[in-house]
Amino acid sequence: MSSPGSPSPDSNLSESPPKLDPSVLALLNQFISERDEEERRFKALEAEHEAARIAGITGADPDDEENGSDKPMVSLAEYKKAFGEDWQLSQFWYSDSFATRIAEAIHTQCSVGSRVAFLCAPTAFVAFQNVKQSKEAYVFEVDQRFAVLSPRQYVFYDLDEPEAFPQRFRHYFDFVVADPPFLNEVTNRKIVTTIRQIMKPKDSKLLLLTSTSVEDVLKEVYDEPPIGPLKRTALVVEHGQLANDFASWGSWEGAENFGK
Repeated sequence: MSSPGSPSPDSNLSESPPKLDPSVLALLNQFISERDEEERRFKALEAEHEAARIAGITGADPDDEENGSDKPMVSLAEYKKAFGEDWQLSQFWYSDSFATRIAEAIHTQCSVGSRVAFLCAPTAFVAFQNVKQSKEAYVFEVDQRFAVLSPRQYVFYDLDEPEAFPQRFRHYFDFVVADPPFLNEVTNRKIVTTIRQIMKPKDSKLLLLTSTSVEDVLKEVYDEPPIGPLKRTALVVEHGQLANDFASWGSWEGAENFGK
């Protein structure tokens, strides 16, 4: 007599383990293949950067204090293939068409030598550099992968330490583009702490991209010059992976026409 809990004599212990549905298995294999390809392409960018550094190309060294990077920016297509979205960091890249539109529109607000900061907006930075390369454009990001794009133009930026940034950027920027990664008041108050300190106190502009779900928060947080009051622009924000309703707001007079 078998003991309680033991398999019955008739049970087939040689049965095969359960198998995934073929469609699920195909999706899993596709995901793994895409991740492997992203890693391969990113390592290729790292190798290219190291070769440029050894060759002495401007901008390939983070300690290079010349006026920017002469190293061409990667294309939007190559950028997306090499930099996978990290959903834990709330990374969702813009569509290619939108990234190009916003980059062109930002350039219309800039003059030669304008200093532009991209806070938590790496796709916009890449697109901006593809439209017309600027030696005074910087990307502020916690994700250190983006240093590979242009080490001298990458600034490590942690939202939890909003006042921890190089002091040479205090009241430095003419134009700031910000895309808060999390859709809440706390995140906006942290990022605005940084924005107030890196924007020039006069004649500077802020472009904010976020969800319309926090529009009431924006009125409270971005309430006085040079960061407000904000005006909703004509630019329609598009992401590749998100269906949420996003928009953009500008702090300058006439911002409502931005993107037309």
